[in-house]
Amino acid sequence: MRVFWFSLACMVLFLGCTNKKKEAIYNRPAIFWYQGIFREILFMNLETADNYYSSLQSEHINSPLVPVAMLALGQAHLKKKEFVLAEYYFDEYIKRFGNPENIDYLKYLKLQARYYAFKNHSKDQEFMSNTIGMLNEFVDQYPHSRFIDQVEYMQVKFILGQNELNRAIANVYKKRHQKEGVKRYLGRVDEVLEKETHPKKSHMPWYVAMFNW
Repeated sequence: MRVFWFSLACMVLFLGCTNKKKEAIYNRPAIFWYQGIFREILFMNLETADNYYSSLQSEHINSPLVPVAMLALGQAHLKKKEFVLAEYYFDEYIKRFGNPENIDYLKYLKLQARYYAFKNHSKDQEFMSNTIGMLNEFVDQYPHSRFIDQVEYMQVKFILGQNELNRAIANVYKKRHQKEGVKRYLGRVDEVLEKETHPKKSHMPWYVAMFNW
């Protein structure tokens, strides 16, 4: 019986300490969360870093540390090839802290996330079309940006990728003997750009090609 009560007392004491630890993790100064974010980024523990950011942003929404942490997390997710999360942070930064001085840089970062995600979405028509629209918009709006050369390079790569996608879809219609579909998708190919750039067809292993389209 004494063993039971001793065990129960230990359990209560343990739960009490655990609750204190849980309580202690809230209502911390902004610098506590900020330092935690960068510590976790350093070790690439981005899920924990994201959680620390949530606490920073909910407890200290007007802190000047919020935008710095937001941008750092976007770049960390980009480095870790978590492109959707990277784009999320860049989008949020643009909405909340974008201004005429930094907007081209922020949009460039967002386009970078899309560019690196290109391989994963090479057959996604909507992704390709939307990204090309974003790239065209950047070139039109910021022709004198210091990032214009990089953006124009991405623009060419995406258009060539879209050309290849359109040819692949046209090939599907050709196999089904649907001439209108073939004509429609081949009509979307930018022949002029292809003549200027002489692109090489994307390499596709035979075991992938067997199931392609």
